[in-house]
Amino acid sequence: LTTEEGIKRIRIFFGKLFDWKNIKELIPKEFNESKILKKSGLASIFSGSLELSKEGNIEIKQNTLFDSIFIRQKQ
Repeated sequence: LTTEEGIKRIRIFFGKLFDWKNIKELIPKEFNESKILKKSGLASIFSGSLELSKEGNIEIKQNTLFDSIFIRQKQ
């Protein structure tokens, strides 16, 4: 996935992201069949989430270093 596709994927969940959601849950199910696709999906969704955060559409949090990353729509 590209960053633009990651942004589109996150936007699909708009209206459902009022609570914190692990970004790994946004990776398309078919990507879980391959380690490379799973990493690519995660990278594109993370990159897209940074762009959407910069625009002020979502918030991103990580509780500790190397912990899971969570996103939610800006309240």
